[in-house]
Amino acid sequence: MPTLSGWTPDDLLKAATLLGAAVAFVIGLIQYRRAQQWKRAEWVAQEMKGVFSDPLVQAALTMIDWGATNVVLYPERSEENARSVWLTDGMIGAALRPHEERSDGFSRDEARIRASFDHFLDGVERFNSYMATGLVTANDLRPYLGYWAGHICRRHDAAGEQRLVQLRRYMDRYGFTGALTLFEAITPRV
Repeated sequence: MPTLSGWTPDDLLKAATLLGAAVAFVIGLIQYRRAQQWKRAEWVAQEMKGVFSDPLVQAALTMIDWGATNVVLYPERSEENARSVWLTDGMIGAALRPHEERSDGFSRDEARIRASFDHFLDGVERFNSYMATGLVTANDLRPYLGYWAGHICRRHDAAGEQRLVQLRRYMDRYGFTGALTLFEAITPRV
């Protein structure tokens, strides 16, 4: 191989062209990856918007967040005062108990509480499958679900929060293990 001093102008031009092509390829690859990340972020945001716009999901999130509050369980009702129900931690916890522990069955409100959590957990299960296949990462989901995951995973043993204890049992009992896996993966570390 000739030394650099032995290169002809044609050799230098070819080397510069090759180096330029390599730099252009690397820049193009970086831009492609950034565009893909941006598209994925837009897609996740759109999917989350769909999940969070469901009134029953909003009710479930309210119940996760608050131990006692008015919850819009019946958004389809025409009268404003008939849409909300006052719920406490104990009432939500009782509604989430497994069927076999309830000889008295479930009231209409308790059935709606369960349906609200089912809607939310179904959406989370879908995102867990996206994460399991590599379509999204935990970091993609954390901004949207991290707060709720923190409530469910970190505070589930706290006194006075039976709804969160029962929610974890409900997830285990009724097959929402993917949602629990996702929540544990994205729980913010304190």
